[in-house]
Amino acid sequence: GDFTFDKGGFAAFIMLSGITVNAGIYLVSEYLHTRPSGASRHRPDTAVRTYIKAFDRKIVPISLTILSTILGLVPFLFDGPKEVFWFAFAIGTIAGMAFSILALILFLPVFALKKSTIKKTKTN
Repeated sequence: GDFTFDKGGFAAFIMLSGITVNAGIYLVSEYLHTRPSGASRHRPDTAVRTYIKAFDRKIVPISLTILSTILGLVPFLFDGPKEVFWFAFAIGTIAGMAFSILALILFLPVFALKKSTIKKTKTN
């Protein structure tokens, strides 16, 4: 948009990085905790099922964190661009949190499951 990216934008970038990485760690940790042991561990279909199970378990707390962050910053939008820092911080964080949902749903599974598929290929 036509918004200034100043100190508020940089602060929003740092906040987004932390929250998004935390959500990714939360999902990957649950995936690693629930995956089976033994030979079936490296089968791609088992890896996908395990990731979906981990995603189902952790998506509610992650969604609540994203939603509460967005809703908590909405009041800072009411003053508009005259509050330079807070407006840039709020608009940057809200937009970034909305796009972080796409990153968690589309990109994280690709990178989390790619490793198990590579291991399976190397063992054959």
